[in-house]
Amino acid sequence: MSSDSDKRLIDWLEFGDNEDNLTSIFYNKAVNNRNKFISQYYKTDLQIRNKKVAYIAGKHKKNLSKTDSGENKNIEKYTVNIASDATTDELNADMENKLSSIFEQQNIIEREIALDKFKWEKINETITFDYFNINVLLAFLAKLKIVDRWSKMDKSVGKEMFSKLVDEVRGTFKGIDSNSIK
Repeated sequence: MSSDSDKRLIDWLEFGDNEDNLTSIFYNKAVNNRNKFISQYYKTDLQIRNKKVAYIAGKHKKNLSKTDSGENKNIEKYTVNIASDATTDELNADMENKLSSIFEQQNIIEREIALDKFKWEKINETITFDYFNINVLLAFLAKLKIVDRWSKMDKSVGKEMFSKLVDEVRGTFKGIDSNSIK
């Protein structure tokens, strides 16, 4: 029941789900996509990945080598840079603080849960003024990927995130008592 253009947007999510596809070419096209959700989703994903590389590199300073310009070779090797406006490459202060706080967590499982909850929040922010359109469907699919990831890694976290997703979907139906839906 989807149009060809809607199917192509869903294909973006599927293609971007494969780590091997996450190249600078992919991110450049995704971030500059005309669809607001695809653009914001992959902009956030890119920022998180690059922040993670910078954090890990900062934690292991003794193993880093510098280029002639003083930049870190290891960071350059693992970050993805794209040709776009400056706002794409820079994190805003709030996002920078939240991600720094997440990466400071010592427990890797708690850190990954916090990252996925952060992504979930960013997905919700992206569709704030969207009602039932393709962006809402894309957001649902992106959240479903998070739920699937956790269902495979930790059943209780997966169940918690699935419940949250169901509650969000139930909440979109105004006039229906979501507690009565089983």
